[in-house]
Amino acid sequence: MKLKTLLKTSLVVGLFAFSTNALSAGVMKEMIQMKKQLNALNQSQTSEEFQAAAEQFIEYSKDAQHTMPKSVGDDQERFKGYQAGVQEVIDVVNQANEKAKAGNLAEAKEMIEQLDEMRKKYHKEYK
Repeated sequence: MKLKTLLKTSLVVGLFAFSTNALSAGVMKEMIQMKKQLNALNQSQTSEEFQAAAEQFIEYSKDAQHTMPKSVGDDQERFKGYQAGVQEVIDVVNQANEKAKAGNLAEAKEMIEQLDEMRKKYHKEYK
């Protein structure tokens, strides 16, 4: 009986620890995925490759947009600013994706060059 109770307690503690780490790492995980997709955007050789990477980038960005980073604490106004910054990034990628869909891969890649400056700006403020 004690072993059963010990196992249940260990399971509950383990799940709590995992969920706490998962929540705190949420934005970090999405940001890492966004960086990978940004690399894919930059390395794309065709409009189709660009579009696939853009769609993934946007999906990860939207997930990150709804996750409050640790750096903002419980400050809802800062969180709104963070969300607006992520939306600005999403808008740029959407516009670039439209260029790629129209067959203008070079213009699409040119548009995403501004993401590096945006990343620096928003990481400085919200990281």
